[in-house]
Amino acid sequence: MRRPTVRISLIVALSLVVALVIGVRYAVENILPYSPIRPHRVTRAEMETFAPNLLSPSDIASKWEDFDITVEDSIRLKGWFIHSATLPARGTILILHGIASTRMAMLAEAGILSQSGYHCILYDSRANGESGGLNCTFGYYEKHDVSAYIDAALAVHPDAAPFGIIGDSLGAAVSLQALASDKRLVCGIAESPFATLREVVHDYFRQMFFLPMTSIPDAVLKRSEQIAHFRVDGVCPACDARNILQPTLIVHGEDDNKIAADQGRRVFDNLASPYKEFYLVKGAGHDDLAAVGGLEYRRRILQFFARYMVADGPHAGTLTHPALEGYTMDIHGSGTWSPKSRSGETVMDCVCPGRYLKTPGFPQEKASKSPSRTA
Repeated sequence: MRRPTVRISLIVALSLVVALVIGVRYAVENILPYSPIRPHRVTRAEMETFAPNLLSPSDIASKWEDFDITVEDSIRLKGWFIHSATLPARGTILILHGIASTRMAMLAEAGILSQSGYHCILYDSRANGESGGLNCTFGYYEKHDVSAYIDAALAVHPDAAPFGIIGDSLGAAVSLQALASDKRLVCGIAESPFATLREVVHDYFRQMFFLPMTSIPDAVLKRSEQIAHFRVDGVCPACDARNILQPTLIVHGEDDNKIAADQGRRVFDNLASPYKEFYLVKGAGHDDLAAVGGLEYRRRILQFFARYMVADGPHAGTLTHPALEGYTMDIHGSGTWSPKSRSGETVMDCVCPGRYLKTPGFPQEKASKSPSRTA
């Protein structure tokens, strides 16, 4: 009686293995490949749950306009042009959101930058939010959308230059690829960037299934390439970094469990720019850099743009914003400046020598000798 029982058990086990193989193959071909390239589209109703007071540029600025463009003849990108709160503006900064997100998620950052004297462009990346497009390609095509927005901004606002960029996660990857391909961007900040798309997908599979597998995610990515008509290995911010000469700041959370900080460090190490910075936010994860970094985070962001976005002019060498209340920026003829607390205690020193940008085509900056200002 044992042999029939063993035979039945083997048949059942074999059937389960066959079913599993068929199921995995079906998932690899028809389900999993769509997961990375067709992210969930966040709606206004969903954003109302997280930030009910930050849904429109009207919540942060007095002057703004819808700024929609069409790319590749048919993909409509929904965006906003938020005007600087002060004139003349220091320039224009493009602010890019992460995957499965929306431009509404970047309004708080836009508010700080607008109040600090910058025009801001926010838009829903293709295949995200309210924008058109079926597939997200992690910068393979999206970097050209950045260039298209710069073209559009110059057509509508001829004095919009210089241009900078800041992006988060997916937006960071796009920002780095755009910096490598469009030198009209004079500087950029990448927050929580990945080094290569293939590697970050491998990491996500490892986190999901608790197995160090590569064959299945590679098969998934091969199918994703066929669906979205792009090259996965063409999405490599760590590779693009070798072609970035503009000043670049990499920001990463020390405890990021989605994209490890060493990926951001590798991007930083590969940057060709002699003007590069790496800021590790202690105790921060992937989505809470600003919350955990607090005042120091805001100071680093504003300091970076103040240093590299502004050429000779009324704002050169200065840094102001209510977020830095309590600090006085003292501008010295030597080209150094030191923020001091109202009690007169120096809290930070930063050397910003005049005309330190040597790369051809970059704006030159001199230290201003205007009176110090209190933010």
